[in-house]
Amino acid sequence: MDETAASPKTFDEFKHFIAGILLVPEEKLTPETSFTDDLYVDSLKLVEMALQIEKLGVTIPTESYWEIQTVGEAFEAFKNHRDTDI
Repeated sequence: MDETAASPKTFDEFKHFIAGILLVPEEKLTPETSFTDDLYVDSLKLVEMALQIEKLGVTIPTESYWEIQTVGEAFEAFKNHRDTDI
């Protein structure tokens, strides 16, 4: 992921960002898509996703990451922490 890329502002932009990290087609990503049950993402890939999000200048507390189950929850956490970090 390009570190100079603009921070995603919409769900579609976030979906594109996450698809690039997880190497999955964007069509598979909906707000209800489960990282573990639908995409079979392991903990290492989730950590990579967290690191890529932090490169955008958005820090989501570690304990919050363990509560995120779906793409929609990830987007909400991203938005909530982006707004407080900007």
